[in-house]
Amino acid sequence: MALSLERYTWPDEINNFTQLLNQRNMELKHKSMLMTLEKIDCYLPDNLIIEILSRLSVKDLLQFKSACKSWFEIISSPIFVSKHLTNYYNNNDEWRGCLLAQFYVSHAELQLYELLVDETETPRVLDYDILYNMPMYCSNVCGPCDGLYYVYQHDNDPYCRALWNPAINELKTLPGIIRKPDFPVEFTYSGYEVYGFGIDHVGDYKVVVMKGYWSDSDLKHPVSVLVYSLRTNSWRYCGDLAKDYALENNRCYIYVNWCCYWLGSFEFSSEVIISFDMSNDTFKEIDVPDYAQPSSKCLAVYDDSLVFLSLHETKNLDIWTWSEGCWTKKFSVGPLPRVWGPVGHWKDNRLVLQSGPGELVLFHPDTQETEELEFKNSMQCQGVYAYMESLVSIKDKNEAGQQPEEN
Repeated sequence: MALSLERYTWPDEINNFTQLLNQRNMELKHKSMLMTLEKIDCYLPDNLIIEILSRLSVKDLLQFKSACKSWFEIISSPIFVSKHLTNYYNNNDEWRGCLLAQFYVSHAELQLYELLVDETETPRVLDYDILYNMPMYCSNVCGPCDGLYYVYQHDNDPYCRALWNPAINELKTLPGIIRKPDFPVEFTYSGYEVYGFGIDHVGDYKVVVMKGYWSDSDLKHPVSVLVYSLRTNSWRYCGDLAKDYALENNRCYIYVNWCCYWLGSFEFSSEVIISFDMSNDTFKEIDVPDYAQPSSKCLAVYDDSLVFLSLHETKNLDIWTWSEGCWTKKFSVGPLPRVWGPVGHWKDNRLVLQSGPGELVLFHPDTQETEELEFKNSMQCQGVYAYMESLVSIKDKNEAGQQPEEN
């Protein structure tokens, strides 16, 4: 299963000229910035230099790391990486124009497309080489959490899971997943799994995987929860769910206040939401809101809270907010005659909706305005994800590389 990237392009001649022109402009820009920073390095205090650097793009900072040893140490420090996450994303709108959409190509392949929304003169884009030279193929993406993504290949290979930071071209293959302790040897994992990715209260990035077991008699056993910790680079078994739930993978990144959430059902009728708390490795069951059925539905995030989206036969879209242990209907908008169903969320509380075969629109519930993404694909949308750059490294100190020599 291959992960690939496609962009909108002009005819080849115009596109090649545009690429050369953009490359020349970027080279001049970086050269000018480097010369300027080298001059101010002699006159400005360190704290002001750090403040300036923390507002630059990841691409610029990767180049400036090689300028001198002092800059390398600044940009590589965990304190600076954390400061950059805050300053760059609170004061820079460039990063906010890229949305990743994943579509089925065939039963054996998915593709990841890059959609440039709110495009600026110099849109931030992924690099072809980063995607095509990844040391593993993957079919599913989950994230971003601080610019990191969890990627998963749907097969039985124990080494088909990884953490990925495309901005700094790092990919860390995760160790093989463990078996539930004391399970008979004739029990094996089911081929399907549900997963989530996030960070706990002490800053440890975690992957949670939920898998069922099968025995030789084809009887399915309760779903087990296994958690990977980047800090320990290991998996551990965190117990079984209370029932043999049928869970669905989210079509966007659902992580709110250290918790991941999934829609599911029990015995094909009783719907439920399962939450997993990254801070204490515990899970619980949440009832779905009392919504009108049948409906196209999904989970999303709105105002930094979990929401339940449901589109009814009347083409009205209901938005339910989860707060203090109960559901509240926040909006009911529509009818939206062209909309097939909700997909997920994006920045500024805009929702991503599918309006036709492979057609996506952004919808802002406050104004009830829609924005066409000018993107068409004949396949069903599998999911949408924001693209976020960061300097967060997933390598340990021995893998991180060497410092440049002092200039």
